[in-house]
Amino acid sequence: MRINRLIILVTAILAGVFLSMGCGPGQIDEEEPLVRVSVEVVEPVDISSIAYASARVEGLEEALIYALSPGKVEEVLVSEGDSVTAGQQLVRLNTDQQASAGTASAVAGISAAQANVDNATSNYIRMQSLYEAGGASEQQLEGALASVEAAQAQLSQARAGYTQARTNRDNSWITAPFDGEIGRIWARVGNSSTSTPLISISNNSVIVARILLPEENLLDLKPGLPAYITVSSLDNESFSGIVISASSTVDQISGLVPVEVRFDETGGRLRPGMAGRVAVLTETFKNAIAVRENTLRRTHSGFQVVVIENGKSVIRDVQVGISSKGMVQITGGLSFGDSLIVAGQTRIQGGAGVEVVSQ
Repeated sequence: MRINRLIILVTAILAGVFLSMGCGPGQIDEEEPLVRVSVEVVEPVDISSIAYASARVEGLEEALIYALSPGKVEEVLVSEGDSVTAGQQLVRLNTDQQASAGTASAVAGISAAQANVDNATSNYIRMQSLYEAGGASEQQLEGALASVEAAQAQLSQARAGYTQARTNRDNSWITAPFDGEIGRIWARVGNSSTSTPLISISNNSVIVARILLPEENLLDLKPGLPAYITVSSLDNESFSGIVISASSTVDQISGLVPVEVRFDETGGRLRPGMAGRVAVLTETFKNAIAVRENTLRRTHSGFQVVVIENGKSVIRDVQVGISSKGMVQITGGLSFGDSLIVAGQTRIQGGAGVEVVSQ
């Protein structure tokens, strides 16, 4: 029994010794596994604050053409889509014959009035000679002078009638007010030219969009700001433009700011009536630091990023500026050339070892 007890005691002592040797102060703990991350080097970029609005674009010049004189449509000289020049005849009304007759009558009236002026003047000259010779009274001379003045007034009236007749004759032809492209044609031969428009015309060499932007952009909006429009019907093709006017006040009805954007170089693809989304770059920072929004770690006090220094992760507090298209401007806490962790940063504690899997 004593021998068995001795063996058990020795075994326990040896087990204690071996156990103490395994947990002694000289033991090296197993290292924690490295966190696999993706890294990008911080480089300068341009970032802009953007205001958006939906719009239907127009030609720089657009007009609905009405008849100035009532009548019936005799002839339509253009088709929808035709290019026309300023002054080109578009529609002829049946007032043309009436206007021509009126013009001829006015010309005859001028001739008759001029003849009356000539006769009255000759009579006055003759009467003046008789008066000086004592063969006519002063009253007769004054009467002859009054006849001259009346004939001259009649001549002036006849000339005004001729001018009006010419205007009426010109109104029988509907002409293009400017160079452009024919849009819609309502005029039909035989129809009356009443209060409805006959033709629409637009100058498509320059396209404009009149938009309304939020009040928060009021102080940033001004002529010269860059802009672009994206048109879904053209497979989201974009066209660059420029702000040509911006209201300095907020529209009282809509509560928005009226802005006009001009698009010059469209290659003829952007047409009046097309709908798109207009973006105005209200503020642009060149050579700035910007990171993807999902790179940031949000805290109660602000934002953080994680960078690599000497093979270890370092958490930094950063200050942010404007945001645009999923990017956020960093105004403090990050520098050009820093190795920014862009994937895996949410699983990292400060000072942890990392393994870069993509850069």
